[in-house]
Amino acid sequence: MINIYVGPAIGNVVSLHASEGRTAQALRRHHVPRWRQGGLTAGVVQISDWATLGIVLSEIHRSEGELVLVTSRAEYENRPPGAFGILLSIEGYTSFAGDFDALHIFAELGCTAFTFSHNVQNPLCTGANERFGDGGFSHLGKATLKELESLPLMVDLVHTSRGSFWDALDLYQGDLFVSHSNADAIRPHPRNLTDDQIKAVAERNGVIGLNSCREYVGRDPLQAKLSDLLDHAMHMYDLVGPEHIAIGADYWEGPMDMLASVMKSVDPDGSHGLRDTGAQIYGRGPEGIEDAGQLNKFPAGLAERGLTLDEIDLICGGNYLRMLERTRPSA
Repeated sequence: MINIYVGPAIGNVVSLHASEGRTAQALRRHHVPRWRQGGLTAGVVQISDWATLGIVLSEIHRSEGELVLVTSRAEYENRPPGAFGILLSIEGYTSFAGDFDALHIFAELGCTAFTFSHNVQNPLCTGANERFGDGGFSHLGKATLKELESLPLMVDLVHTSRGSFWDALDLYQGDLFVSHSNADAIRPHPRNLTDDQIKAVAERNGVIGLNSCREYVGRDPLQAKLSDLLDHAMHMYDLVGPEHIAIGADYWEGPMDMLASVMKSVDPDGSHGLRDTGAQIYGRGPEGIEDAGQLNKFPAGLAERGLTLDEIDLICGGNYLRMLERTRPSA
């Protein structure tokens, strides 16, 4: 089972490297054991600056084979027995914005995707939580999309406003996906996808990773349950079938004091209910699937909803691997 978004863990990894020094192995010691407990065999780790890239690569190097860098479907399927696969995705809305040379370096290093936003306005596009409207892609964002068409990097439209989403579909012809969002029809929220957006991703052969953050799962986030997340899955299943659904379990796995500052950055004026209650909402997942160690309850829930084993296998990794193979074909 592959989680196509383990981004929040990186804040904790960086923090532990700052306190423990260059020999820290935060992924191996603090995160992977819980991920394995939940049935995961690989995760997509988000990189937002050169220092974080170095930290992740060094942890893989020092893991004595327990972690392995995965850059293609073949590398995932042929990894050593018991090795946990780490895939890299770029969150390029900060220090990498406009650095086209860096995009080529990341592609050579085996990064698999590029994310444009983190909920608010940035030099590339408008985010989902931006208060002044849907906005869209800036000139720099459009130039970045054009550059990405020549590179083996998938475009991840998560966190973008709806205006930015539709801009990307008009401007970009390559593979795209949404790593961690749910269905707006089940839980209305700017971070979730409308039925038209879900269908558009499917028409482009993309996948949507289901998000475990309670703010995007239940109409009352504090009461969100596993059954609500399964409702999102079944809504997408009924719209586009099982071939376009994945797991994008967005668990906070770092210190709670760090979480408060993150919530303020993505919801500065509190208009989306995250600034003051974010730690309470985001600190754990929905009831029944509170942390990554319980992720194996999700495929079990899909089975109870009537999905076949083959369909569940697609959702739990097959769809993402198929998309990865198209973007970075195995040798």
